[in-house]
Amino acid sequence: MRARFVDFFRRHSFEIAVACVLLLGTALRFYDLSGVPTELIPDEIDLYNSARSIVTTGHDIDGTIKPFLAGSFTRNPPMYAPFGYVSSLVFGKSPFGLRFPAAAFGVITIVLIYGIALELTRRRDIALIAALVQATQPIFVHFSRVAWEPASELPFLLGGLYVLLRATRRDYPLKEIALGAILLGLTSYTYMAGWFYALLLGGGLMLFSAWRSRSARAWRESLLALAIWCVVSAPALWMLLGDPLTHGKIDRVATFANGISLQSIGVFFSNYFEHFRWSYLVTTGDPQPGRTWRYLVGFGAVFWWVAVLTAIGLVVTPRYVRERAAHYWLWLWFLAYPLGGALTNEAIPNAPRTLAGAPAFSILAALGFAALLDGARALAPQRLKRAAERGLYALFIANAALSVALFASFYFTQYVHVYSNAWSSGSSALFAAIRARSAGYARLCFSVYPAWFATDVYFRFYLSGVALQQIENATDPRCYLRGTLIASDWDDPIDRPGFTELTTIKDVDGNPYAVLYGRE
Repeated sequence: MRARFVDFFRRHSFEIAVACVLLLGTALRFYDLSGVPTELIPDEIDLYNSARSIVTTGHDIDGTIKPFLAGSFTRNPPMYAPFGYVSSLVFGKSPFGLRFPAAAFGVITIVLIYGIALELTRRRDIALIAALVQATQPIFVHFSRVAWEPASELPFLLGGLYVLLRATRRDYPLKEIALGAILLGLTSYTYMAGWFYALLLGGGLMLFSAWRSRSARAWRESLLALAIWCVVSAPALWMLLGDPLTHGKIDRVATFANGISLQSIGVFFSNYFEHFRWSYLVTTGDPQPGRTWRYLVGFGAVFWWVAVLTAIGLVVTPRYVRERAAHYWLWLWFLAYPLGGALTNEAIPNAPRTLAGAPAFSILAALGFAALLDGARALAPQRLKRAAERGLYALFIANAALSVALFASFYFTQYVHVYSNAWSSGSSALFAAIRARSAGYARLCFSVYPAWFATDVYFRFYLSGVALQQIENATDPRCYLRGTLIASDWDDPIDRPGFTELTTIKDVDGNPYAVLYGRE
């Protein structure tokens, strides 16, 4: 029995390794999905509210029906919304229900990176390492655990790039060209930066491939792919360029909003290189309270050894990606990594705006490890080659295991406590208390921390079906009447005749968050 087990393991060791990588990536994305991050934030709730409104009323919450969804300060790309809404019907209107598609999308990206790396190198071992990096890096784990727009970007982007990469290797079959272009077109509906990376990386891939092949068919199919992308993306581009609310946000954050000048060029390059700073990339994530405190907090985008292996991978790319067009394209991907942040001048460095460029690290790090492994095989004496290979693998696995363990220990126990306000900690308990007491009251006066982010977002989600008049100001004359609930910040107590304190709400740290008062 033991011999048969050992034989099975030897014959299927690679498949077992792939399964382990997928299981690890799945565990990091699904474990305590409802509790880390602490609660649903308006970015997540906005998408659900719009999707539900469209399904139940035929129009968005603002009474319109447009390619992008209504939001508090801008219109939101819609791709994640239907997935989140359908998931909520299956798993419940809860953090897990809304976030399930994000975690599933994250697992899909692991498979897609494996496929892209395999297409580029034709080596399964390199593809496996690339998948492992994609499965474990903090930036990919975190952005696969929140029900917001960036969570849907990578599956469509990487899916389109994978299909087009296969097509360039197989004489440009029409079906694959069309499918790849459609997927990249749909990327324009995932996140504000999605269209840019889809056009740059998809266009770059087709351009480099056509240039190297020098065939009329390659150029013709490249133009066809561009035409399909333009048709699919057209409504999204119209929103980005023509909708006042959406374009207004772009104008507010764009580095070159006021034209190209020496100053704006300097800002661009400064922002570009900020995304390579060691503290952001590896150690702390450089969080900014109130701005980037929901992104990389207490950890960098990647582990230190990934940054080192990526640097090696940049040098050895031509050795492992033999087609010149393909290794030029991989370099382009790496160079494009910070562009989503560099082209904006707000909250820099910015993880979600550069998320589409980050998978280049997964592939390049795998190339770097392959170079070390092949170098060890070449330099070690013949009798020690197998030992050198095993030793390097053991060192890699130990580093990876230690890094993942330290990250997971911090992320699942400490992350939500660093900036508890970033995730509106306490808001769901507050609205649960309001709903539980709503039957005896006619109105709700609301004056709590999340109010700065449009309280109607919370009201629609947490108080749908509750017959309470909702007032966003506790000083309104109606808020002195009988039949009134008042939700107030814990440090702004209500001392009003006839009102009694009903309950105090605490945040994830156990600190007072809000107080609910009532006058029957």
